[in-house]
Amino acid sequence: MKAVLLLKSFMFISAVFSLPSMAAGETNCFYISLKPEIIAKTDALIKDYGKKKNISFMTHDAKSNSLNQVFQIDSDFKFADSTIVITNDTTSAQNAITLSKKQKTPLVFSLIKPLVSFLSYPKAWFVGPNESQAGFMQADMLHEYIQKKGSIDKNHNKILDIVVIRGEKSNPDEITRTTSLMSGLITHGHILPTLSDTYGNWDYDEAYNIMTIQIKKQGIDNIEAVVANSDEMALGALKALQENGYNKGDSDTFIPVFGIGGNNDAIKAIDEGKISGTVIPDLDTLAKITIELITEKNLTEQKIRETYNLKVENRNVLVEYSEKKNF
Repeated sequence: MKAVLLLKSFMFISAVFSLPSMAAGETNCFYISLKPEIIAKTDALIKDYGKKKNISFMTHDAKSNSLNQVFQIDSDFKFADSTIVITNDTTSAQNAITLSKKQKTPLVFSLIKPLVSFLSYPKAWFVGPNESQAGFMQADMLHEYIQKKGSIDKNHNKILDIVVIRGEKSNPDEITRTTSLMSGLITHGHILPTLSDTYGNWDYDEAYNIMTIQIKKQGIDNIEAVVANSDEMALGALKALQENGYNKGDSDTFIPVFGIGGNNDAIKAIDEGKISGTVIPDLDTLAKITIELITEKNLTEQKIRETYNLKVENRNVLVEYSEKKNF
């Protein structure tokens, strides 16, 4: 009997003095869509790290329909102990914040920064890529490409004649990526404006159409580079170039194309010498921190900075990008 009492006392003391963390339990994952490769990769990594902490997940795919996501959050939020949200919809984001406050449960916005403030709720965080870094890195790669080739000024006008394909108009990532790209190119001494600066809405087909129009409008010999806000759009631009005999392996008929994201098809195209480069977010670290934020009760900004050497401010955790290039 004494042995049993001692064992129970030991178990109680161990529980009290263990590192503070929240019970594993259930986690709701509300995604605007699982179709984009980057969201699917993020989800898989989150699940991998979550399983190590004995978390079970309830996944909700809104299939790119904002009304679906609003309904899913309103209907199923109460059934979990923590929440992970990937959304570009303000109503969905705001509802997630309001319901998290009501239930006093952790909330992490992942990958896409919400368009509404979450700072009024101390248990809400954002973990996503450093989009400013992405644009500057694209500028660095294009400048490095030009220096390696000597010059790409095919029409000798002393201007960098590039086609820029943006994401969705007024989207914060689109704005930050493009602003940083332009700033980086100017810092490197390149003369702008661009040949074309158009919104492709993150879409392969729209980027293909934009590139096809620019080839007809400008003449393919007057286009010196293509820079897209995403790999999907870079691949759409590549298709248009290849239909006009470019980027098929001959260095004399090649226009450098740069993207963002680490799309599998883009990586393959880079390895094959059809696309010049991309920048890839550290989704592994993103997923790991996301899980820590919903399981570790006393995790602080300072602790994340010290552990991961990342930029963290106002509960915004920004993971790094890395280059993938071939030139």
